[in-house]
Amino acid sequence: MAHGAVTIIDVARAAGVSKSAAARVLAQNGSASDVTRKKVLEAADRLGYRPNQLARAMKSGATNTIGIVVPDVAIPFFSAVLRGLTDTARAAGFEVLVSNTDNDADIEARSLELLAEQRVDGIVIAPVFQPEPSALIRLQNEGMPIVLLDRRMPGLEELPLVSIDHVDATEQAVRSLIELGHRRIALLTEAVQVHSTLEAFTEGPGQGSDVSLLRPSAQRLIGYLRALRQAGIAIDEDLIIRSGYTTELAQEAVEAFLDRSPDVTALHATDAVLSSGAYRGIRSRGLRIPEDLSLIGFDDQDWTTMVQPPVSVVEQPRQRLGATATTTLVGMIRGGTAEPRRQMLAAELLVRGSAAPR
Repeated sequence: MAHGAVTIIDVARAAGVSKSAAARVLAQNGSASDVTRKKVLEAADRLGYRPNQLARAMKSGATNTIGIVVPDVAIPFFSAVLRGLTDTARAAGFEVLVSNTDNDADIEARSLELLAEQRVDGIVIAPVFQPEPSALIRLQNEGMPIVLLDRRMPGLEELPLVSIDHVDATEQAVRSLIELGHRRIALLTEAVQVHSTLEAFTEGPGQGSDVSLLRPSAQRLIGYLRALRQAGIAIDEDLIIRSGYTTELAQEAVEAFLDRSPDVTALHATDAVLSSGAYRGIRSRGLRIPEDLSLIGFDDQDWTTMVQPPVSVVEQPRQRLGATATTTLVGMIRGGTAEPRRQMLAAELLVRGSAAPR
């Protein structure tokens, strides 16, 4: 079955049995021969039939539940987003089923399948980046209301997105360092793209392709490049520090960078995990913040106000992000539209004592 919901009639036709026989087998209610049962179950599996599809088609399958699928609920960002999602959902009369994917495409596909079988009325998802998000596309084609959270990718352009403006978030941080007189500004990022591959995005809106189709880390790298370009500062690839996504790897990357780059005067880390690694790396090399090196981190974590001086950070409106995603989804479930297709929330630079004039 190419597109649309698969019905019991479709299964019955493919199995060569009557609709009533197919219904008995699929509902596990009533008698059916072993041969009939095998035919029906094989046909249902082949066609991708789900019991909730007929109920949804008849508009009688509402369960007042929504599914939330995120990479890691233990990450403070997603924990805060989840709070905004669940509070808003319950206020609207919906309960929530949460799935943690560990950023694994196979786990995500199984989670989506389970949520569909549980007959959720809609799904909010921060999807795993993959070449072909077939599980999400299939649910979209079947009419499941879906809202993307924080990121999208090619193939999901028509789904509504609720996200932070990742480009502007990093632009704010880097602009503030430039205004303080810094010119040798390093960026700690997990983005794998080199800046030359992002040139089409660097000049600003209307240039190149849709920025929202890139990973958040790449969008933040674009913000760094734009801020430098607008200030007339030459882009030096050697100031872009690549790191894996752990505090330990970030610390090692910063230590190695500082060992070879003594002329850097400021550093911006583009993620909460990388920020803590950056701080550790700077301290392990005996540098003072901000006297020797100014630092701006990402996300307002507990530790950022417990150290001296407190660390300036780019703060994302995490709970509001979750609340907005839920409000958008509930509107779709209740028959509203998903406009605007993209809702971008602004981050805020919290200025503290870790960045000083050059």
